[in-house]
Amino acid sequence: MSTEINQQNIANIILVSILASAVTGFFSGGIAFSYINKVQKGNSQTSNVSISEEQSAIIDLVDKSNKSVVSISISKQIPVTRQSSPFDYFFGRLPQNDNINNDSGKEQTIGGGTGFIVSSDGLIVTNKHVVSDSSATYTVLFNDGSEAKAEIKTVHPTQDLAIIKVDKKDLKPVDFADSDKLKVGQTAVAIGNALGEFDNTVSRGVISGLRRSITASDGQGNSEQLSQVIQTDAAINQGNSGGPLLDINAKVVGVNVATAEGAQSIGFAIPSNIVISMIDDFKQYGKVKVPFIGVRYTMIVPGSDQAKQYNVENGALVMGDTQSPGIIPNSPASKAGIKTGDVITAIEGKKLSVKQTLSDIVSQYKIGDTIKLTIIRDGKEQTLSLVLEERT
Repeated sequence: MSTEINQQNIANIILVSILASAVTGFFSGGIAFSYINKVQKGNSQTSNVSISEEQSAIIDLVDKSNKSVVSISISKQIPVTRQSSPFDYFFGRLPQNDNINNDSGKEQTIGGGTGFIVSSDGLIVTNKHVVSDSSATYTVLFNDGSEAKAEIKTVHPTQDLAIIKVDKKDLKPVDFADSDKLKVGQTAVAIGNALGEFDNTVSRGVISGLRRSITASDGQGNSEQLSQVIQTDAAINQGNSGGPLLDINAKVVGVNVATAEGAQSIGFAIPSNIVISMIDDFKQYGKVKVPFIGVRYTMIVPGSDQAKQYNVENGALVMGDTQSPGIIPNSPASKAGIKTGDVITAIEGKKLSVKQTLSDIVSQYKIGDTIKLTIIRDGKEQTLSLVLEERT
């Protein structure tokens, strides 16, 4: 009897233990599941909110900027008997009229570019190469579907920039940001007339680099040296030339100007502070005024034969030939006594290099400023002073 009671007690204890474990496990599991589900739900909400906020910022940026971005159509009198190439200088498709015979020709669209409004009374900034054909007609196409003929008002002497004007009022100008405060990695958005036919195309990326120096080519044998430009991975397609590069606050930080041939997601823009200075000059003087030294030079590359020959690592070597003398007659350089073969190593103590060229440093000063140049002549260092004049 005692043995049966003990066995029954043991069975009861085991049963109670099993039930207690089951109940405890159920509640523990429920609590854990509830906690995990809550955490996952919270993380999901946080992720969705973050993405939503970023998307919302881009959408607001585009909505705010679209009315200020314009497409520029280039047209010209072209004899229809001309054998046309598939694409023109401005990357817009040319009409194929090779079988039509009309010697008088007719106005045809030959390409397109982009610009953006900088004043309510019709001033628009674009690239100089977009409006370089003096015999062409330029038509500005606005976001609301309206259009207006444009007049070229001024071009920048040393930058790929131009200002054109339309006879139109109450336009919405862009806001500018200080390009000197840009940081690598911050958001960048490009808007432009992609491929000359997809107006106000939006692409997004980041600022990939600052103060780059590049040689930009139009594919027609013309090239231009551009320095201090912004690099971005926001897609800049052919036809985007002259369009704005914007920060997350919808402010212009640069003007899209070039892409790297044979590469992906490498585009370049002229910094906004250069554009601001150009606009200020135009409003004050009716043209862009650029300080001028008056030398032809090449930047010495560290470790090169020139560096070894002149015993310097960096500097601007003044050089020329019979067709193009190193010193422009009656220029500030000529008046200051600079000679062909001199190496300019610094201006006002700022050292020259391939990343900070002579023109880069000179552009930081104003016409009429007196600046001190450190030069190497015949292996000896000298200091010369000159007064900057206006480039004509």
